[in-house]
Amino acid sequence: MALLLAKGDRLEDWRGLDEFVAGYRQAAIRTVAARQPEAMGDLLAVIGDELGMVAAQNRQFIEQCDQLSARLTSIDDQEALITLVTGFYEIAYGHFRRFQSPPAFFEAANAFLAALIGMQVRTLRQQDGVELPPLALLALGPAGRLEYTRFCRVQLALVWGGAGTPAEDQLMAEFAEELMAWLRACGIALEEAISPLQPDWRGSLEQWRERLECGVAGNDKGELIELVRLVDQAVLVDEQGLAGRFRALCSEQLRQRPAVANLVERCTVLSNGLGMMGGFRLNRSGPYRGRFALLQHALLPLGACVGGLCLHHDLVEDGTPRRLRELVRNGRLDVDLAERALQAWHLFSRHRLTLELAASPGQDCRDILNLDLALLNHDDQEQLRTSLETVADLQRHLHVSFGQQA
Repeated sequence: MALLLAKGDRLEDWRGLDEFVAGYRQAAIRTVAARQPEAMGDLLAVIGDELGMVAAQNRQFIEQCDQLSARLTSIDDQEALITLVTGFYEIAYGHFRRFQSPPAFFEAANAFLAALIGMQVRTLRQQDGVELPPLALLALGPAGRLEYTRFCRVQLALVWGGAGTPAEDQLMAEFAEELMAWLRACGIALEEAISPLQPDWRGSLEQWRERLECGVAGNDKGELIELVRLVDQAVLVDEQGLAGRFRALCSEQLRQRPAVANLVERCTVLSNGLGMMGGFRLNRSGPYRGRFALLQHALLPLGACVGGLCLHHDLVEDGTPRRLRELVRNGRLDVDLAERALQAWHLFSRHRLTLELAASPGQDCRDILNLDLALLNHDDQEQLRTSLETVADLQRHLHVSFGQQA
């Protein structure tokens, strides 16, 4: 239960970490004491040096991330900014290569993305000479689950406080065009169909309220599919508390049965990566024939199921690990299944980031996240199989849980 007992998602925050270090140290001492007691002093010195070096490397990473975020406010040259963004990715992936910690990577990447976009929003406010209404900018999709990476196509929604007049909408449409053009120039991958460039993904708070109310009441499956994207949202920019008010509005509308039913139905039919006989579902054609589609069969169904459970039980939390802990705290998920789901999330995320280490900037994530199982040893394949079985268990749990309240 070390993962579920964690205080947070950061490796250095885990409650079980101190216990693990102490237990590892004692186990090493017992082994050496039984075989080479004269080497005890040398062993303790080596352990101390190694732990000190690891801690120093991690502190350096945190300091570098803070320095890069601070430098964002003083850069006005596009090429220098691109260099800074590239530099961030280099140190973030370098940290993952060394520590194999998805939570640490995602925490740094999401913080950097928020700092980058926040800086540009402030710049646009200053240079346009037009007074913009207070606004909130939210990431959806993987970044909305706090799992942003270099290859993640960022999905964005824009909300502002105002009357929602045509003139105001035109002003905010121009703002969105400038922001998105700037992000493209910085090398940020964008999902432009799900962005403030599209009228359905921008609006005043009242326009969003009307959109959500009509969408849920209309019970149109296609429209609901789009609206339930708002289940996964992470705040990038928040002015005058708009993000919190928008989150409350989304929660109020999306927890209604038509929206929940739509999400539950889609979650339970997603592929969990295993065939009827327990074999892996591999790509049957195309350039990645014979490989395992990690996004389609693992990352997507796991994140969707956990998000669906939180929506069904009216629990508001960000990110899959935190959502799992919230489900356990509220008695909506048993500890064993939640622990296995959290282990699966860590495994899938490590595979994802490992594949990204070998990718080239500009590649589409759908081309990157195809796992060659032949490169995994037997134990690694069994761990993947067990994790996919956990996804199937989550799908069944969601289906049963929702059906009991029908």
